[in-house]
Amino acid sequence: MDFTLSEELTMIRDMARDFVTNELLPIESQVLVLDGQPRKRGAPIPREKYDALKKKAIDQGLWAMTAPEALGGGGLSTLGACLVAEELGKTFVAFDFGDIPPILFDANTEQIERYLKPAIAGQLQVALALHEAHGDEIETRAMLDGDAWVLNGTKLVEEANVYLVFARADEGATCFIIDDVKSQDGKLILRDARVSALKVLGEVGKAFALGKPYQNARWIRAAARKVGIAARLLEMSSVYTRDWKALGQALSVRPAVQRALADTAIEITAARWLVYQAACEFDEGKDARESAPRAYLFAAEMVQRTIERTIEIYGGPAHAPDWPMMRIYSADKQSHEEILQVQRIQVANSLLSQP
Repeated sequence: MDFTLSEELTMIRDMARDFVTNELLPIESQVLVLDGQPRKRGAPIPREKYDALKKKAIDQGLWAMTAPEALGGGGLSTLGACLVAEELGKTFVAFDFGDIPPILFDANTEQIERYLKPAIAGQLQVALALHEAHGDEIETRAMLDGDAWVLNGTKLVEEANVYLVFARADEGATCFIIDDVKSQDGKLILRDARVSALKVLGEVGKAFALGKPYQNARWIRAAARKVGIAARLLEMSSVYTRDWKALGQALSVRPAVQRALADTAIEITAARWLVYQAACEFDEGKDARESAPRAYLFAAEMVQRTIERTIEIYGGPAHAPDWPMMRIYSADKQSHEEILQVQRIQVANSLLSQP
């Protein structure tokens, strides 16, 4: 098996790495601290700074790389997208080179021209509005009234021009394209909002069937991003243990520290190859229903162990650098256990279904 990356993929990875190094790492402290108070990882970039970053990404050919070439995107393979995702994982700044929610690829012809193509060109920013303000269940309601739908509810969202809103209709979960309501403080508040029936994405009652062909690729790319997070933390820990001295000796000479660094390095490499394997299978048109959740599950648990080891190396939470690590630790720990259980079930089902 040839593990050598092509010249094109190597160039794309290096371009993404340079962008992260030169544009994103220098602004981490600005983005993650507001008025002297730390913000969570993934906090939105100030609009002026975001627009400047987007322009640079477009100029460098890094924008919407994963969108189909026929629609104006880069047509990047899943393996290439994973290389980019790993580099983006090395920064705590939430920037994704114009990643388009894959459910929008199920748009009809009119919606493609009005929303998808402008989003790929960087003229519109599209965000998924799935999460509710008061829990995981879809509480936002959609009622048909003549030739329009009336929506009521509150969604937790990022700032965008267009929102893909999941709401509960009598027929089931339905996705609506909303472009005339603005978010406020991270919330999209819908109060008797009328939405044309022409703005239903896909079929009524079948929102969760949207974007299915792209789901495994999304899991694989998410796993690659976690590899990047772990690689960044390993780099931070390595520098810290070399430079910090206790009782006249660098921390790096301690066997426990060396073991933690070595275990992390090995696990990162293992996770990276699981990601590459899954990405190659997907690109080759093979069934990635087992390899995709396997890669995500291992990478997600690996990055959690890396976070815990990093905090221990720094001497516990009280001494760990606040804005990078503790933000990730609190966010990842609380939100991923149920997702990981789903991945385990998928891997197990794949094994048990084999003859």
